[in-house]
Amino acid sequence: MRNILKSVIILSCCYYPLGQLLAQGGFDRPTFFRDGQRLMEQEIQRLQQQSSPNNIEHPSQLLTIDREQIRWQKIVFRDGNFSVWMPQGIQSSETVIISLGENNLSFEVVATHPQNYRFVAAYSDNLNPEQLYDSEQLLNQVKEGIIKETNFTLLKDESLTWQQYRGKKLTMQDEDELISFRVYLISSKVYVLAARQNHNNQNTSKNIVSFFESFRVL
Repeated sequence: MRNILKSVIILSCCYYPLGQLLAQGGFDRPTFFRDGQRLMEQEIQRLQQQSSPNNIEHPSQLLTIDREQIRWQKIVFRDGNFSVWMPQGIQSSETVIISLGENNLSFEVVATHPQNYRFVAAYSDNLNPEQLYDSEQLLNQVKEGIIKETNFTLLKDESLTWQQYRGKKLTMQDEDELISFRVYLISSKVYVLAARQNHNNQNTSKNIVSFFESFRVL
């Protein structure tokens, strides 16, 4: 049963459009990071309720994250034209709309929730030529939109270049977490990678660095 559930979760995220995942309503939808722990607990509870009394495998054993080591899977976002390696485990998907001044920008978001971490990969709708005219202004608007959506506190804001594309390296904080972001403007889309860790660890963990470095455009 473990292998069957694991295969279904992986295949659904790798090969089905996010719109179909959202329509199926398989998971509650957290707002970026804030409700991730609640989501994990609800999903465990749902598995417990669906389990047969004769089933010797406890639902919590179906989670594919080891306590001491993260297991990784490559997720291909075909609609977003990119791939990234993310930890296996409870996954959620949602559509997030952030404000860009007078306009809004919609993102398709997938998150995974291994212990002590939360990883997010997102891509935007296609931008129009007017929005793409000033890339620096656009990236700043995305940054401000994320802050408004999450109510995080911005600690660091650095410009970066990924291959030939412009982007931002952001560090934010809420009450007990540090959240690292990479934001890239590539062709007509904005891509956002983000991961959180306990704020007691001021250095970005190797797992988060590996996650960022695995990003590839198809």
